[in-house]
Amino acid sequence: MAIILNLLGVHSIMKGKKGSVQSFTVFTISIISLLALATVILFYVTDQIRERSLNRKNAQEIAEYGMMIALKKIEEEPAWTQGFSNIKYKGGYYSIKIVKNDDNTFKAISTGFINNVKKGVICTYKLEYENNIPKPKIISWKYM
Repeated sequence: MAIILNLLGVHSIMKGKKGSVQSFTVFTISIISLLALATVILFYVTDQIRERSLNRKNAQEIAEYGMMIALKKIEEEPAWTQGFSNIKYKGGYYSIKIVKNDDNTFKAISTGFINNVKKGVICTYKLEYENNIPKPKIISWKYM
């Protein structure tokens, strides 16, 4: 410590002043401690931001997967409107809700959840009839 103080020119200034070196030492240790604490907080916050971003991405993927499952079910059974609730997938889960807009237009709403993060996809589709057989046709796809 004395070497550092000599390099800074502080030791010669404080020579003969009782308690000055101790005060400077306490001050220096306090500054170093604050810098260390700020660094730890910075790494913690950065990690939380990264984790939250990853959770948003995963929740979106889960919602998209749920929508693909729902669209497959709708293609197999066009009159299907029951939806799904809390289906586990990739460490999270998804739910599907089917809402009827009018006689032939529906909205499939897929919501993905993981670690308190929720993302969703809304697919609007219309049932068109070919040879009296209903076939779903996607009108729009948007993210919530």
